[in-house]
Amino acid sequence: MNQIQIVIVAVKSVFKRKRFFIYFIFLALLSLWLFIYIPVKQIPGNTFAFQTSIFTSKDWFLLIVLSILTSTTLVMNIFAVGNDLKNMKYGSTLGRGSVGILSGIAGSIFGPTATCAACVGTIFGFLGVGGIFLLLKYRQAIVVLSISIMLFTLYYTSKRVLGICNIKVSRRR
Repeated sequence: MNQIQIVIVAVKSVFKRKRFFIYFIFLALLSLWLFIYIPVKQIPGNTFAFQTSIFTSKDWFLLIVLSILTSTTLVMNIFAVGNDLKNMKYGSTLGRGSVGILSGIAGSIFGPTATCAACVGTIFGFLGVGGIFLLLKYRQAIVVLSISIMLFTLYYTSKRVLGICNIKVSRRR
């Protein structure tokens, strides 16, 4: 199977269970809301109406894609950790589950932050003026990089869900 087929088969197997699809919908809406709420909360005088009005159609598309990928990755990691716990693989569950979730969170944090110019200035103010201008100039490239990280995470989580992960975990005694 190629990479896309692996992801599709894994997503279908996870979403066969209705509760995971409900988790997906909830987490996708929650992450999209958070991607809008964080700049609103961080910037004095900002409102939801103003924040949503300054987003271009490209920004909306990227935020929605990032929300869907974040939600899918989190739901698939929850599924995989649940399966590992059922199979009593406690040592490997904690390590592999943590890495997948952390990379998903990292990708989803940097993506939306880069779409809001004022939010970039607030969060990455420690980088100085040059760093802020660089982030503002390449903000959509940063979002695309974040989406790439999420796709990478989704692929390896899919392999784990399907049980075709090549990582060997052994316990030392």
